[in-house]
Amino acid sequence: MHAHTKEIVMANVDVLSGTYHIPALSTNTFTFWWPSPQPNGKEYFDVSIAPQYDKQHNVMKPLLEVKREWLYVVEVGTIHPVQWRLDMTLRNDNDFQVTFLANHIRAY
Repeated sequence: MHAHTKEIVMANVDVLSGTYHIPALSTNTFTFWWPSPQPNGKEYFDVSIAPQYDKQHNVMKPLLEVKREWLYVVEVGTIHPVQWRLDMTLRNDNDFQVTFLANHIRAY
């Protein structure tokens, strides 16, 4: 049995966006992270992908999310010793490179 607590609070939300590229006809793993999670673990972190129209191709197949792996990483001696990390594997079935935005969101 799990103990649940319900709290009604106004969340703080942080958003970052970064531009990434995936080569034509490839499968690549991208690493997204947010430094220094909340000490009580009460936060939400995720990444959404937004492919960008390049004006050169009338049709673009969607990027396919092949795999998601969530990790909690501790790297002692670095500037951000604790971080939530998402390793996302994407597949590009287009015969051209696709540029996409990775929109990071953290609510706490």
